[in-house]
Amino acid sequence: MSRAANLEHLTTLHLSNAKAQYRAQFEDPAMAELDFDERLCRILDYEIAMRANTRVQRRTREAGFSMRATPEDFELSEGRGLTRERYRSLVSLAWLRAHHHLAITGPTGVGKTYLGIALGVSAIRAGHVVRYYKLSKLLEKVGIARADGTYPSFAASLARTHLLILDDWGISPISPLGSREILDLLDDRGENGSLIISSQLPVSAWYESLGERTVADAIMDRIVHNAIPVELKGESMRKQRSQRKEEKDGPIDPGPEIE
Repeated sequence: MSRAANLEHLTTLHLSNAKAQYRAQFEDPAMAELDFDERLCRILDYEIAMRANTRVQRRTREAGFSMRATPEDFELSEGRGLTRERYRSLVSLAWLRAHHHLAITGPTGVGKTYLGIALGVSAIRAGHVVRYYKLSKLLEKVGIARADGTYPSFAASLARTHLLILDDWGISPISPLGSREILDLLDDRGENGSLIISSQLPVSAWYESLGERTVADAIMDRIVHNAIPVELKGESMRKQRSQRKEEKDGPIDPGPEIE
């Protein structure tokens, strides 16, 4: 009778994971050797772990990442300009806790986006709120929010974000209006949140991409002086993966010639 009552109580308290673990214990003869406190601890540990996993999955979906990337899968191949020790330091998130920014630069295909998202995933696992945008898409979203009256709530949500990842910075010229929007968003965030900015342009060229000089000065002042540079080098990772695949499977058959 008491087991049925306990199951009902766990249901009432919405402790579905604890309920599943409670049931599993009665199906495992080894559990009978453990005392009450140990068994209760295992039930509660399981509930906590599953809730944390659900929270990470939800926040990962909400972040809006453009690809799946994890810190464990980032390739630290020779010549990429990032040592294993430096990478471990980035994944430790000390820079995020200190409210610093990261400026990830390098040629196309070297893994800038992957690195930024992998660090975003690390931040989510550590309990932080993360949002990812390609810069052009963010400015487009800001324009829509201005037009439909939802900008205050959108800007407030970004201000509460612990880590904002801006990808493809400077890939196309930024209009004077776009530069002012970026400045407004940075001001709303204040000094309590961090940025990851990835760009094909070296940091020294960012100023020229921002258009209006006074606004560009203000944006650079808010970013660069508090940013840790991470310069990736080497060949395109896509090209390297394609070459490895070709070495393994042979060249791709182009099919019959068309006369």
